[in-house]
Amino acid sequence: MDQESLKAEFLEAYEQYADELYRFCFFKVSDTERAEDIVQDTFTRFWQTLRKGDTIENPRALLFMIARNRVIDWYRKKKESSLDVLQEAGMDVLGNTAKDVEQSAEIAEVLAAVHTLDEPSREVILLRFVEGWTPQEIAASRGESANAVSVRLNRAIKKVQDHMHL
Repeated sequence: MDQESLKAEFLEAYEQYADELYRFCFFKVSDTERAEDIVQDTFTRFWQTLRKGDTIENPRALLFMIARNRVIDWYRKKKESSLDVLQEAGMDVLGNTAKDVEQSAEIAEVLAAVHTLDEPSREVILLRFVEGWTPQEIAASRGESANAVSVRLNRAIKKVQDHMHL
């Protein structure tokens, strides 16, 4: 493949997936700068893969696999994140009205329940309900069958509901 077609493929992937990849990374690391760094590193590695001449069947799956691995590497270096980190990143946990406060409390309760799940279950919940992926798309990005992803998703939902006493 010549340089121009590589560049076009890279730019197309960037346009299609950069925002979605950023949301995925931000949800994982709760730090805007770290999420931006991971996305940048992900696209750098994607570019290197393109330049090597490797055939990429599903760029989205490859990008999310790279990003997930970069997040895992980051967590190996830093094991702890807190509410202070979220607030420093510009996320206001409390709103001004009673409705905002109630909604924030509900969101916090759901997030607490989701964080009790194991990492693969948290990830499928994130991809399904935050990013809007189908079980087939999640399966392709994780190298699993769609049935395995659906089972994990249903079990994760049940665990969250049980945790929240719903």
